[in-house]
Amino acid sequence: MKTFKKHLFEAMNGPKVIMIGGPGSGKSTYSEIITKKLGIPHIYTGDMMRELAKQDTPNGKKVKELLSKGEFAPLNVVIDTVKTRLEQPDAQRGYIFDGFPRNIEQAKRMEKENIEYDYVVNLEVSEEEVVRRLTARGRADDKPEIIKNRLKVYHRETAPLLDYYKDEIINIKAEGQTPEEIAKTIMREIR
Repeated sequence: MKTFKKHLFEAMNGPKVIMIGGPGSGKSTYSEIITKKLGIPHIYTGDMMRELAKQDTPNGKKVKELLSKGEFAPLNVVIDTVKTRLEQPDAQRGYIFDGFPRNIEQAKRMEKENIEYDYVVNLEVSEEEVVRRLTARGRADDKPEIIKNRLKVYHRETAPLLDYYKDEIINIKAEGQTPEEIAKTIMREIR
């Protein structure tokens, strides 16, 4: 039986969510909306790695080279960066991982490192919609040839996570509605 204090503590904390989806599926958009509403951090490894790539360090140079080809950053670098971020006070109440873990190797390492999660949300978006969204975004790494490579990398590396988490995954159709409507649907599922 839960004590009132334990129940109150759980009620005050937000969820710990893994947001999975291909490039352009809306992971960041929905994560931003939800984290603002719940007062928990949006932990976006993509931005974290892009920031690292700007640094004139051995890790920064390696990450920059890999990102320029549409590849992922090395596992140890990603895990160390995430663990450092989770030590911040705001992450103690909950968080949303945006695009982490990216593959089964990262998921297994997460478990080994005791990085917690409560929910796994999979954003389902058609490939045509992904290409439309990404080319409209206009980021330097959103050129058609890089997008195609990122989709290949996603199918090879990340799609197997759907099977890995199959017993606990929450599938959300992430197109055809406004971002706010889709975020509300996700919030209903994780609360």
